[in-house]
Amino acid sequence: MKIIETAAEGLKKRFVFSISKEELETIEIAKQLEVTKKVHVDGFRPGKVPLDVVKQMYGASISSDAKQQAVRDACKEILASEKLASSHSVSIVKDDENGLQIELKFETLPSFELQDISTIEIVKRLVEIPEEEVHKTTEALRKEHTKWVVSEEDVKDGDMIFVDIEMQTFNKKLKGKVRKIKGMEIILGKTPLVDDFGRHFLGAKDGEVREFPVVYPENFQKKDIAGKTLTYRAVVKKVLSPTEYDLDEVFAKYLGFENLEDVQKFSKNVLEAKYAHMSRDVMKRELLEKMSLMYDFPVPQSMEEAENKVVQQQISEEAKRLNKEFSSDIEKECLKIAQSRVRLGFVVAEIAKKEKISVSNEELSKAISHIASMHPGQEKAIWDIYTQEDNIRIIVGPLLEEKVTDFLVSQIKVTEEMCTIEDIVALDEEPFDFFKDNPEQLSQGVHGND
Repeated sequence: MKIIETAAEGLKKRFVFSISKEELETIEIAKQLEVTKKVHVDGFRPGKVPLDVVKQMYGASISSDAKQQAVRDACKEILASEKLASSHSVSIVKDDENGLQIELKFETLPSFELQDISTIEIVKRLVEIPEEEVHKTTEALRKEHTKWVVSEEDVKDGDMIFVDIEMQTFNKKLKGKVRKIKGMEIILGKTPLVDDFGRHFLGAKDGEVREFPVVYPENFQKKDIAGKTLTYRAVVKKVLSPTEYDLDEVFAKYLGFENLEDVQKFSKNVLEAKYAHMSRDVMKRELLEKMSLMYDFPVPQSMEEAENKVVQQQISEEAKRLNKEFSSDIEKECLKIAQSRVRLGFVVAEIAKKEKISVSNEELSKAISHIASMHPGQEKAIWDIYTQEDNIRIIVGPLLEEKVTDFLVSQIKVTEEMCTIEDIVALDEEPFDFFKDNPEQLSQGVHGND
């Protein structure tokens, strides 16, 4: 191999090199000899196939394999001393009687020195929780829960009923028999059932028997009843009407607390956790913003472009929601944000490496379990998705960033400051306000809460 030309622009590098005819022939002969030992040809003993026969039968494919191997080996030699940021591209510039000429393009990882952060000062906001906010949260909690009381009135929309059902079946194994369901729970107008099933009970009384047909759609998941009309016979066994709980001891007991005071404590804890998390997000953003001013190294274009797409999508969706224009100034700001995010990603990774900060298997499992818990009935599928090698990084990245943030906070001066709920909410929403009249204020959105 002979390197003919090299070029570099930022982190991008380009090599043009040649592989001579003699080099290709050496590799090709070695491959031909290897084939003679393995190929089976009628009329020849294993391992005794003449080289001329091998050339005649496999010459073209062996020549192609030899060129591919020569290119792979040459690229491997060049890339051995490089730290690649992404996959490389290889193209054949010339292929003639003198050999090959190849162009190799790739991007390298940036090189930089970690900066001293001991001079950074940030504020940790401690949020005051007014009693009225605690009462509001408790009241919202009360309204979230429905109290069901026995009703002697006719069934109406919104009521909960329990019914015993008999239905005919088309199942081959049960053909001719009646299927029975005891105590089926239905909330009229809310329980999603085929053919608006619950409407057949409107106006019914407790103990009343009703018979009615139900039409199943052609695309119904159970093929034995898809497109058919089934006759149902149902007995209303209980009717409950919705009402609200009073804010009293009964409500507290329903929630699993000893008394109403414990409910209020729970509400306060919820608010404290909510705003503590918000405060940490603000503190983390301010820390990263100050750190970002310490670094100005170039980032791989491929990573920059990928992150820019993510940022632009986030902000354009916000623009649509607020019926605002996604202007060229905002588009430019998105690129700056993307560059900064990628740059800080390298810094965080380097700090983690230097300080030996990592995410344990236990922490990873806990994070996946938390995600799975938010998808009842799909836990196994969630585990299957996030334990795949490519997807593990989606979990590990944010976890590692949080652990590095904890380390960084321990290395700088942090001043505590009391603030109101309105103050912390305004600060938390600030990086997403890309639609202010003053374009210079856009730069405050460099590190939004991803």
